[in-house]
Amino acid sequence: MSASASRDLNGAWVRALYRWWEHYDHEYLRRALRRPQIRLGEGVGRLGSWDPVLRTITIGRRHILDDPWVEVMETLRHEMAHQYASEVLRAGEEPPHGPAFREACRRLRCEPRATSRTRGGPEAAEAGVVSRVRKLLSLSGSANENEARAAMEKARWLLLKYNVDLVEADGERSFTRRRLGPVKGRHASWELWLAMILNDFFFVEVLWARSYAAHRDLEGTVLEVYGTPANVDMAEYVHAYLAQVLGSLWDDYRRRRSLTGRRDRMGYWTGLLQGFHEQLDRKDHSRSAGAASGELVWKGDARLQAWYRYHNPRVVTRRSSGVAASEAFDHGVEAGRRIRLRRPLARGGAFGGYLQEG
Repeated sequence: MSASASRDLNGAWVRALYRWWEHYDHEYLRRALRRPQIRLGEGVGRLGSWDPVLRTITIGRRHILDDPWVEVMETLRHEMAHQYASEVLRAGEEPPHGPAFREACRRLRCEPRATSRTRGGPEAAEAGVVSRVRKLLSLSGSANENEARAAMEKARWLLLKYNVDLVEADGERSFTRRRLGPVKGRHASWELWLAMILNDFFFVEVLWARSYAAHRDLEGTVLEVYGTPANVDMAEYVHAYLAQVLGSLWDDYRRRRSLTGRRDRMGYWTGLLQGFHEQLDRKDHSRSAGAASGELVWKGDARLQAWYRYHNPRVVTRRSSGVAASEAFDHGVEAGRRIRLRRPLARGGAFGGYLQEG
């Protein structure tokens, strides 16, 4: 990268940091802060800092280069919490991470610690669920279609039972959030269907969250999922191999039909995921119909929904215009209704695996 291009990118990053500072000040603090100076730091050992004398927030340049934007934003909110504690709550002689700072972190929805590394592994009970589901997904590689279907259903039932039992017992549970896929200025209909599948059938809440691709200086949105660590791991796994299988099934369909157009590809992909959603929806309706005989029924997790709303107090729901009906779309729906979980062929997410058409 030339010196001129590097300077341009540095300037773009500072402007992006100001935009996100203003967003958090409005979203969480009702514009309580005075605009500080924001600069990039050149050190490698520190992610960020707040200087109350110079009224300056510094964010490490290497942090932006090396880490996901969501982690950079965690650091920014951490330094904004220091600013809020100093200038609004008048922390005075309190230690740097004292009561005023912890209150500021609560308002800014950030961790009251001096690092932006937020991701951890599932707890022991969740790790057991993950292990058993992984084994079932491996068993679902049976050449016998009925055995493969039974293994897939057993894996989903195990996750359902784990979540229903946890909510009904109101057991202690922690939540996490993770961003899946790339930041884009605009997302296609198939991506919206993929998010809907995770939200409707895999025990997570989803959000198309504002984000920033620092290396491309691109403002856009990215899929964000919220849930227990085990459920977020499962959602990441499903997201990875559903996204992967689209290309495989399209290549086969394209060769058989001698197709080349992007519109046909987008229509087929959207149809695949709509068909897979319909398959899961039919099974869930059948399960709900059998609830009187003791079948498990998922009614949601109020604690998770509260945690999701805490982090996103001003969620706006928008609808997509979808895609135009076409032969490729209709064939995609038919194929999507036959997608099955099969044994792992490639590593994807915490579970590892692949999806193939049954």
